[in-house]
Amino acid sequence: MKSVLSLFSGIGGLCHHGISAAGLSHKFRVQQFVEISPYSQSQLRHEQPGIPIHADIINYHCHQGQFDIICGGFPCQGTSNSGNRLGLADFRSALWGEQFRIINQCRPAIALIENPTGLLSRGMATVLEDLSKIRYVCEWSTISAYCLGLSHERERVFIIAYPNGLFLRQQPTPWTDQIGNQIAEIRESHETRSYKPGVLTVAFGVPIGVSKGIKGNYDARRAYGLSCSPRQAAVSWKRIDYLWSLLSSQEA
Repeated sequence: MKSVLSLFSGIGGLCHHGISAAGLSHKFRVQQFVEISPYSQSQLRHEQPGIPIHADIINYHCHQGQFDIICGGFPCQGTSNSGNRLGLADFRSALWGEQFRIINQCRPAIALIENPTGLLSRGMATVLEDLSKIRYVCEWSTISAYCLGLSHERERVFIIAYPNGLFLRQQPTPWTDQIGNQIAEIRESHETRSYKPGVLTVAFGVPIGVSKGIKGNYDARRAYGLSCSPRQAAVSWKRIDYLWSLLSSQEA
């Protein structure tokens, strides 16, 4: 069982729900959440009562080798097309610096980073440059919720990073050669169109995560609005599983 550190955990769409949607809960397990929202914390405690939650990423520290995988989608207010478009100059999106600090502290075998596709033009170069400085190489892909059978587009970019030279005997097959089959596998494995009952009521024409004054729990809408779909995350976890199988085979 490989250990996972979940940063900016939210309600778990990227981490434990994504792992579950990929059918990989027997291989990867979250050992630590880092999440500041009281509402999201309450959901994490309800679903994963045995996993500790650290509230503030700014004062969270770990040591080298503590986790096999680090995943997290840093705040998107500056990177999203529906945000202020300040990129990493936005004080919330600037928390990428804390996520990078923790990756550098831990030096995991794999890091998974998620954000809206606005990151591609509002911070992607910095993310890649930072990881390059610590000799991590990156691959990335954009994945929409719609292509996985959901009713809304919600396109996100997923970056998978690992140390340069990690794969010595066999270079990984490019993700672009696998992702079509991975998307088909995830789509076919889920019969319902939504991973959470009721989310469709705010999926059409409503800026979920932002609007107040509409019916329903605002904290819940905001949490769902900030989260990627577990099905989207599952595609990345399928890729991570493939990479880990290569790593295990070369260590055998």
